[in-house]
Amino acid sequence: MKIKTFTMSLYMLAGLLIAIFTSIMTYIIIGKPIKMPMIKQIIMVVLAVAPAIGILSYFFGAYLSKKFIFIEQRLERIKQQNFQTDESHNMLIEIDEINQKMNYLATQLNTLIIDLKQKNKNLSELLVSMAHDIKTPITILGGHIEEIEDGLVEDAALPSVLARMKEELSFMDELTVDMLLYIASMDGKSERVRSPIDIHDILDTKVFPILPHKPNVQYLNAIDKDLVLTFNCTDFKRIALNILINAAKYTDTGHIKVYNEGNTLFFENTGEAISAEHAKEIFEPFYTIDKSKNRKQSGFGLGLSIVQNLSRNNRYVCMLSSSDEKKTIFKLMPL
Repeated sequence: MKIKTFTMSLYMLAGLLIAIFTSIMTYIIIGKPIKMPMIKQIIMVVLAVAPAIGILSYFFGAYLSKKFIFIEQRLERIKQQNFQTDESHNMLIEIDEINQKMNYLATQLNTLIIDLKQKNKNLSELLVSMAHDIKTPITILGGHIEEIEDGLVEDAALPSVLARMKEELSFMDELTVDMLLYIASMDGKSERVRSPIDIHDILDTKVFPILPHKPNVQYLNAIDKDLVLTFNCTDFKRIALNILINAAKYTDTGHIKVYNEGNTLFFENTGEAISAEHAKEIFEPFYTIDKSKNRKQSGFGLGLSIVQNLSRNNRYVCMLSSSDEKKTIFKLMPL
């Protein structure tokens, strides 16, 4: 039964019950049987009021029916992935609340679908990039193994061939670790074990000692010695290493410095400037500034993507603050 028909039937039944109740109460009040003249009068009143009740119930039923059709249409649009919100207000509070909840649902679904599409795109690019990057070392290793099996490698050349094979295996290992770390960092809703950590101490004892040694580059830890942030310790170490090792690749002279302003951290280096063109893309996965395909210099283009994901997992955001001929600064700040 449609809501319009149901509402009309309900109101008509309510009118009939009111008439019967009125008759009974009249008998009780006057204490005399209701005779035919009074029954006729009651019937006339009921017949006179019935059209008004019917008209009111029709319009009210039509109004409710329209509102429920509106809800059905909105749900159908959401089903068709049309997540446009509707901020119109209704006289009925319950209908208005339903509309607001559908707005929330539409917004959440839209965000979820966009996020899933982006993750699917990233994973597709991950597989394509991994297949491309791993093909070269596999081909090199296969070629050297065949040469050794066929006796084409002289004893004097064997150490250099083995060293080249180890280098390619190291490359494959590094690529695999980066890929796995990138996939793990993509889950922004994963629960991170966060605790207060001493930023100055971690940089001094766990980050700076393993940075590449460069004779003309000075590493400076200018973090306040009493600075404590709530962060996953392993994630912070990975973030700092990724940013600082990347900075070291492009800094030949000068300094690489980490300092803070309150709870915001700054990673500064005096290396090459990052152009506006690259600045828009550097946090995208597999994006590299160096297009020369020099694997040692350009890496896999995952470092800053991992930094961004790990930052968000800890309720922080990393961004390029500024970059010119004198210095480049990355900023890590709480959300």
